Amino acid sequence: MTVQPVAGPRPDAGRQRAISLLDLLDDAATGRGTVHFIADEPEPTRFSELWDASEQAARWIAAKVGAGGVVAAVLTNTRPCVTALLGAWRAGCTVASLPLPARGMLTQVYAGQITRFCAAAGAPTLLADPDHAPLLADTPLLVHTFDETMSGGPPSSFEGEGALVQFTSGSVGTPKGIHLSLDAVGANVLAIVAALDPVAGDGLCSWLPLSHDMGLIGQLLSPLAAGAPQFGHVRLTLMKPDTFMANPRSWLRTCSQTGATITLGPNFALELAVRTSRRIGSLDLSRLRAIIVGSESVRADTLERFADAFAPAGFRPLSLCPGYGLAEATVAVTIVRPHESWRSIPRPADHAAPAPGGESRPLVSTGSPVDGVEVRVTAPDGRVGPIELRSPSLLSRYIGADLGLTEDGYFVTGDIGVMHDGELFVLGRGDEAIVVAGRNLYPDDIESAVHHESIRRGCIAAVAAPDGGLAIVVEPSASSMSRSELETACRGIRTAVASQTGCPLATVAFVPRGSLPKTPSGKLRRLAISRSLAADDGLLARVNFG
Repeated sequence: MTVQPVAGPRPDAGRQRAISLLDLLDDAATGRGTVHFIADEPEPTRFSELWDASEQAARWIAAKVGAGGVVAAVLTNTRPCVTALLGAWRAGCTVASLPLPARGMLTQVYAGQITRFCAAAGAPTLLADPDHAPLLADTPLLVHTFDETMSGGPPSSFEGEGALVQFTSGSVGTPKGIHLSLDAVGANVLAIVAALDPVAGDGLCSWLPLSHDMGLIGQLLSPLAAGAPQFGHVRLTLMKPDTFMANPRSWLRTCSQTGATITLGPNFALELAVRTSRRIGSLDLSRLRAIIVGSESVRADTLERFADAFAPAGFRPLSLCPGYGLAEATVAVTIVRPHESWRSIPRPADHAAPAPGGESRPLVSTGSPVDGVEVRVTAPDGRVGPIELRSPSLLSRYIGADLGLTEDGYFVTGDIGVMHDGELFVLGRGDEAIVVAGRNLYPDDIESAVHHESIRRGCIAAVAAPDGGLAIVVEPSASSMSRSELETACRGIRTAVASQTGCPLATVAFVPRGSLPKTPSGKLRRLAISRSLAADDGLLARVNFG
């Protein structure tokens, strides 16, 4: 039979308490919550000051764009950006959040992408940081900096309800615009706050870009709302993503220095933290009660090694909180609550993932649904099937695509997983699965299992080979390797993959260092990688094995 929907702890709470994001933030402005833009300002700022400044931004935007209009923004972790974002919503505008340039993307390609997104959203005006504005000089858009909005404008009676459009670069398929009402965003923010249960003295630290849904909703808007008096006046520290990428040790060091109690990061961020743990210096992570781990597949071995590596710093394993979310649901869908132990289960036999030694990698629970969300897996009990959900935080519509719901109002996510004892276990994207010799293989499982001295750490992508089968695309560990050395390495990687996973490879290819396409949050852009492989574009070396 079909698995029954599993709802959050209070399935009607999200609907009963539906409230606009702006109302939540207006309430938070009466509290003593603070925001510290740590890279740019020596001291934290009271959120009430940001809220007051956002009224000036609202007047400027209303004068330039029109109250209730559409404005696009390349969101960054800076005070002018946050102030302008809040001001646009207060002016009743729809804000189209656009991605930062992906690593290795040419300026003209990025400008073309942004132009198409703005045209789809109906946004003739674009706001950006001074650093990003020159990248968009050749577009037909009216480009302004966030700082310009601080000059204010004439008094205006704001009209429009405001909305958020999330444009993501994505890992699979053509990017789509996801239109969310501010009521939907407010419902998800409330659900996140309820799941984390903030208390007086809580401090949150984030490095994720605000152009990413997990960074924007999970670690900007939710902490801001949690600064309201009833939640305990929490404080937020915002790092810049570039700081983390240049020095991964800076993340936990900042958490230690600021006494953070809540933070978040994808699985790869925990991996980087473990790899650099011996050089990170003295830390105090004893106050850290929640690390939300999401945005990509969560691995049991990563969680275990992270807990072991930072136990001497006072870190507690119960602080690891895997979660699952997607932009179509604003962000949060399920999460392991703080002080609950995450757990894992064996993978179903027909979806067993390879691992060194031939053992199957377990599935990690992403917890139970957050308030108001109902999740179901449409498959016989305990079997793998499509993940569907129903939520007050669902998108209103797609921009550039049709939105189809089931007859009973569920959204089909495109992900597959298992529901077990009320908790969701996610295998990955159903459309990313690669079938090899009757086995369902998932790229991230292959990537984490393969180790070879010629591969630059963290720079390996498993994709479907152009003529069928499995392909591996990697960056070399050294830029000085000759073509013959790279071709020899291709054969060595094939042997390593076979010995470590039991998977035969059809193709192995090398691309230049720093060129493997990734999103700003570090996800591999596998569609772009597959296209480059099929076109034989930009490869240093390639060996086809048939």
